[in-house]
Amino acid sequence: MLKKFNQFFHQSVNQIDMSFIPFILVINGKILQVMQANDDNIPDLLVLEQQVYSGRTPWSQFSFATELRKRNNSLYLVVYHASNLVAFIGARFSPEETHITNIAVSPLYQHQHIGHYLMEMMINSARDNGSDCVTLEVRTDNEIAQRLYRSLGFTGNFIRKNYYQDTHTDAINMVLWLSHIKLEKRSLRFE
Repeated sequence: MLKKFNQFFHQSVNQIDMSFIPFILVINGKILQVMQANDDNIPDLLVLEQQVYSGRTPWSQFSFATELRKRNNSLYLVVYHASNLVAFIGARFSPEETHITNIAVSPLYQHQHIGHYLMEMMINSARDNGSDCVTLEVRTDNEIAQRLYRSLGFTGNFIRKNYYQDTHTDAINMVLWLSHIKLEKRSLRFE
């Protein structure tokens, strides 16, 4: 029985497609490059975290490096405008669940649909890989992010007390149950 389970488990993991082809995105006249993150991006990821989280870096260099090595079931994307990192998103995939581990958009680039676009990409990847749902955690006091997630169909699932170690803030676990219909492909130009 254990042998059969191991064969099934390894087949499920191998069916997850983490391939990604870099592309150009034009938003509000800005040419943005979307590509898969690697270790070279870690210094930029830490700087962007400081911009978004008032000087704090919730994820350390070690945390990012560890996640970026999980190429068989994780996908981390970065968005650059010229040489400036303006956004990133990361997710872990399994047949049962895709979990958004991290998303951030530079304050200078917020409210330009970049976060929404990245979330749609991960939701579509989750569907393509057969996940039943997409989950994430969001700070209870981050109403802007909660609105974004609700606009995509996420609902509150439960509260995780003291989830964020740096501030001891609670988190809302949110879930989006997936159907087999993909989100409508959006134009690459938001004007």
